[in-house]
Amino acid sequence: MQTFRQRFFDFMSNINPLVIVFLMCVAFSLLTYIIPGGEFERHTVMVMGRAREIVVPGSFHRTQSYPQGFLQLWTVFMRGAVEGAERSFVIMLSAGALTAIIATGAINAGIRALIGKAGRLGIGFIPVIVFAIGLCGATFGMYEEAIPFILILAPLMLAMGFDSMVGVFILYWGVAIGFACGITNPYNVAIGQAIANVPLYSGAWFRVISFVVFMSITSIAIMRYAYRVRKDPTWSLSHEEDVENRVRLNTDAIAEDYAMNARRALVLILLAVAFGILMYGLMVHGWGFREIGSLFLWMGIIIPLVGGMPVKTMIEKNIDGMKSVVIAVVMMSAAQILYFILSDARILDTMLNYLAGYLGKVPEVVIAYVMFGISALTAALLGSASGTAATLMPILAPLADVLHFSKQIVVLAFQFATGAFNFWMPWDGIAFTVCSMAGVKFFKYIRYTAKFAVLVYFPTALLMLFIAVVIKYK
Repeated sequence: MQTFRQRFFDFMSNINPLVIVFLMCVAFSLLTYIIPGGEFERHTVMVMGRAREIVVPGSFHRTQSYPQGFLQLWTVFMRGAVEGAERSFVIMLSAGALTAIIATGAINAGIRALIGKAGRLGIGFIPVIVFAIGLCGATFGMYEEAIPFILILAPLMLAMGFDSMVGVFILYWGVAIGFACGITNPYNVAIGQAIANVPLYSGAWFRVISFVVFMSITSIAIMRYAYRVRKDPTWSLSHEEDVENRVRLNTDAIAEDYAMNARRALVLILLAVAFGILMYGLMVHGWGFREIGSLFLWMGIIIPLVGGMPVKTMIEKNIDGMKSVVIAVVMMSAAQILYFILSDARILDTMLNYLAGYLGKVPEVVIAYVMFGISALTAALLGSASGTAATLMPILAPLADVLHFSKQIVVLAFQFATGAFNFWMPWDGIAFTVCSMAGVKFFKYIRYTAKFAVLVYFPTALLMLFIAVVIKYK
């Protein structure tokens, strides 16, 4: 007989995340009628070559609030869709391109060849990928750009005897936590230090240590799950879904159907070159969504044709891939509504000012934890590391001066906070996209990842902050 807790989670697993977002929109809308309005003055400064709206410390003042009812919100979804159009099209183009490329059979052939070599490492192959993906997030700030890799990782993990959820954990835990541990990440470390007036990329040695600690613990957690799945497949979080995934991805097809040949080898070479161009563009030229999407567009055309696919089939496969992520694109647009509600109502700054006001009333040892908490809540609401930095750093950094507290630790607490909630919140459109593309249940991912965050990520972040305070990290 199922317990109430089991029934609750089964019920939640079958709820569409859009329902959760809608209920949160209603709740946030009600808050706009309760919380008084207020705002900080802001001025525009150039940070790392880009204009940013920076909060003026001590400038908070009461203003009229603007409650957000139906008349104010009935067009807000389209606003989110338009503002997130570039990101949405990158996701659609990448899904289309990789679906067409997978249909050539080259990926499956490559996976079988890779297993023959990597299979010697077995479960030890997992930390290699986790560290590689995490390093991309920690150095040049890869995040949404990692989404397409799930179309390769999921079948790879299935073929190695694990499940699709292992691929999701490797990709999204790896990139999100690596991003938060930023060694030279321009979106949290560089912007945070620049606004806080801390020497750019100073204190990197401690961030490198933190990166190794976080990635090691993350790898162990994923390997533990993967080991249990390989030992008992029924324990898998995606056991039912992977029956269909194996058929869809052909991971159980006979080897002759996916033997390596010259065309498939050329497809894999071109795919590797394309991803190399992507990494080069991101790191050297600071590519944005426009360049990334254009690259995937041409990948989806040229590589399948080189693989021997007819033009008509190539187009159909691209469209099939785009169709598979439409609901995820809708989810990402809907999730932006939460920020718009608080911002348009002029209550977001009121909430931030209220939280920041407590920092002057706590012992020095707790300051880092409070800053971590405030930054984590703000990042969860804003959904943007750079936006959180521009909003919070002008408040927290001067406060650190008053409290004679290290601003380097302020930045460290902020960057750890960017990975606290964002990768497991029910309204996280990126997590939903990755789960959709991997063919796994979103709320099963959320439930397991929430445990990981609370039992592993949070204690590790607090421990590293405690060490930073003890050694007077500057």
